[in-house]
Amino acid sequence: AVVSTQSTGKRRRLNDQMMQLERSFTYPPGLPDRPSNRHLLFAPSLLDSYSGAVFPGIFDTLALVQEDPSYWPEVRKQVTLATWVTHSATRALSEDTFP
Repeated sequence: AVVSTQSTGKRRRLNDQMMQLERSFTYPPGLPDRPSNRHLLFAPSLLDSYSGAVFPGIFDTLALVQEDPSYWPEVRKQVTLATWVTHSATRALSEDTFP
């Protein structure tokens, strides 16, 4: 089968966007108390080993703040990080990112 250069270029651009999208959700320092878990969108729940959590940094710290209000600064930090990575993911999907 003959594959056109144009379709190969589009496929490559889409693949690059998907890789950048995934990378935009990683945070090198990791989640609170779990530096080996670096994905801010989805990770195993700290509170339930049988399930995962969406935005686990927010989910877990909100649960902890109920027991100890001193966790509020960490909750704010996790919300800020979630906002930042969401904006980064949006930029990764914009057409301007990969002309």
